[in-house]
Amino acid sequence: MLHKSIFELREVFKTYVRKEAPHIDAFCGAALWDNHGEEDIGIASLPMQAELPAMKKLAMECTSSLVEAVLDASRHVHWRQSYTIEDEGIDQNHLDHYGWFNLIAPSGPFVSKEMRLSICYWGQGLHYPRHWHEPEEIYLTLAGKATYHSEGRASVEGGPGASVCNYSNQPHGADFSKSPAIVAAFWRGNNLEKRSVIENVKMA
Repeated sequence: MLHKSIFELREVFKTYVRKEAPHIDAFCGAALWDNHGEEDIGIASLPMQAELPAMKKLAMECTSSLVEAVLDASRHVHWRQSYTIEDEGIDQNHLDHYGWFNLIAPSGPFVSKEMRLSICYWGQGLHYPRHWHEPEEIYLTLAGKATYHSEGRASVEGGPGASVCNYSNQPHGADFSKSPAIVAAFWRGNNLEKRSVIENVKMA
């Protein structure tokens, strides 16, 4: 059975999207509002969870309820990492200060074949190397800040409440030199859980 904090986190995201982010509502469509199936995928921990409580002070009023809900659910979710030390641009320091979990995805805990919502954390000083994937994506910064790089347009520095869209197979990356960040990633399209293609090319 899923912990109640996971249900509460989904409801807080729905409330935020409805009130504050109509573009994300349009991006997700009915998939965000579906009566999702549920799958108990278990709990898994990562070292970066110890850094999460400090993120409260890096939220803003518009995202504080989201950050509180993420922290409440953080001990009851399955934290993951997409990459290993064998990947270009990823070292042990990166792995020690990075992780994500799915909230809505084909593999649950709330099951959807139409969208994916993942909550990600990167520690200060990390660089998410240039990568790409088939699904379209919107990043929404919940706490901290990041500089988002997307091929074909100027870089965007985004603090709490800021969002940026990446199109299908558009190379993109992010820089967390100035701050750690909690970021929600909304995906739609095909191959929602296929591993991203990553390369060690820093973007201007």
